[in-house]
Amino acid sequence: MSTTTTYLDDLGRVRVAFTGLNTDADYALVERSTDGITWTTVRGGDKVGLTAGAGKLDDYEFTAGVANTYRVTAVDSATVTHFGVGTFTTGNNATLTPPLPAGSIPTGAMLVLTVTHRNTAATITTPAGWTLLAGGAGHMAVFYRTYGAGVTAPSVAFSGGAAGDSCSAQNVAYPGATLAQDGVVWLLDTWKQIQPTTAAVPPASFADQQGGSNSAGANGETHVSWRTDATANVRTVTAGTMTWTGGGAAVSKARLLRMTRRPNVGVETSAITPVLDSVWIKNVRRPSLNRKVTVSGISEITRPARVAIIDVIGRTYPLAINDVRGSRRLTLTVTTPSLAAAADFDNALLTGHAVFIQAPELDCAVPTLYATIGDTAQRKTSARGVRRYFDLPVTEVAAPASTVYSDTFTYADVLATYATIADVIAANASYSALVDKVSTAVVIVP
Repeated sequence: MSTTTTYLDDLGRVRVAFTGLNTDADYALVERSTDGITWTTVRGGDKVGLTAGAGKLDDYEFTAGVANTYRVTAVDSATVTHFGVGTFTTGNNATLTPPLPAGSIPTGAMLVLTVTHRNTAATITTPAGWTLLAGGAGHMAVFYRTYGAGVTAPSVAFSGGAAGDSCSAQNVAYPGATLAQDGVVWLLDTWKQIQPTTAAVPPASFADQQGGSNSAGANGETHVSWRTDATANVRTVTAGTMTWTGGGAAVSKARLLRMTRRPNVGVETSAITPVLDSVWIKNVRRPSLNRKVTVSGISEITRPARVAIIDVIGRTYPLAINDVRGSRRLTLTVTTPSLAAAADFDNALLTGHAVFIQAPELDCAVPTLYATIGDTAQRKTSARGVRRYFDLPVTEVAAPASTVYSDTFTYADVLATYATIADVIAANASYSALVDKVSTAVVIVP
C-alpha cells in the first residue's frame, strides 16, 4: 500500500493518490490532520471508490503553510462470514489437538478456539501461535489466530485441578450486550460441569449448535456453543437463562463474544506542506470555478450582536434578551488585471454557492472561512483602464457537510485512467457523460 500527496496549483488542491490497497478493501477513508491527534475527514473522503486497489481524492481545504498529514484507511465493509467449524474433541485430562475446519480456509481468516476443562481449578495453556481472546475462568478460555500458510491444528494442554463451585442443576445464565453495528456475528459459548440428558435450547436468533458432552472421565461435562448469522443484523442480545434438562447440581458458565468487521485492512499516511502565493476563492461544489485572486483591500471585520432591549414601565433599567453573536462580516476588494479576467471572475461567482476563502498563511489579514457573498459591485478607477475592482460583501457561514463535494477529473486524468479508447467507451455511455465528468468551466445562462 502506497500513498502520495502532491500540491497542484491549477485549482489550489492537494491530490491524495493511493495504490496497492488490500484486495478485500471496498473503499478508502481519507482524513487530514495538522497535529497527528485530531483527524478530519477530507471532503468527499468518507467513501472513496477503488479501481484495482487504487484511488485518488483532491483536498481543497488543507491548512496552507503548515504540514498536513493525510491518512488513508482501507475499509472492508463486508459482513462477518462463517467458513466452517472443526470437529468437537474430548479427552480425559489429556492434551487435545482439535482439527481445523475442513475445506478451504481463506488466508487472513480469523480462527476461534473454545476450550473448557471439567475441573474449575484447572488451567488451560495457551497453544503456540494463538492469543487469549477471553479468559476470566482458568478452565474456560477462547483463543484466536489469523489463518495463513503453515497454520496447523493447535495442541491444547491443561494443568492443575480441584473441586469447584455448585449451582442450579438446570438453569445456565448467560450475559447480554449491545453493539450498534450491522453484520456482526455473536458467539454464545456455554459450559456445564455435568452431562445432561437433553440439550439446552439457545436464545432467539442463535443457531448452528456445536460441541457436545464429554464422558471420557469419571464425571461428565458439556460444552456447547451457538452463533448468530451476520445477515440477521442482531444488535442486542438480552441477558437470560437457558434450561438444561437432566443431571444434578453443577457448575455452569457462559460467555458472549461478538465478531465484528475489521476496523481496516491497511492504513497509510503521507505528509505535505502546501505553499500558496495568493488568496483563493473556492467553490467546493464546482472546483472548476476555483479562482486565485488578488485582494487589494479588506474592510473592518464585524460581528453583529443578537440582543433585544425591552423597556419596562416604571423601571429605569430595561430587560436584555441576549444570544450568541453572529458570524464575521467583512468586504473584500478583488482586483482583476484585464477585462477577460474580470469576465471570468464574474462568471465564477454566478452560481451563488457558498465559497471557501483560503488565505496563504495563518497570519494573513484575509481570514480563512466559509462564506456567502452578497450583492457584488464591479468598478473601474479610470475611464480607459481595463483593470476592474470587485467589492465582495462576505458573511461567514457554516461549512457544508463532508459529503458535499465534486470530483475533479481533467483530460489528464482521462489519459491516466483509461488505457485505450475502447476503455473510455466501455466506461462512459456517451460522449456527454465523459464531458460531464471532465469539467473545466461552468457557464450560467441568463
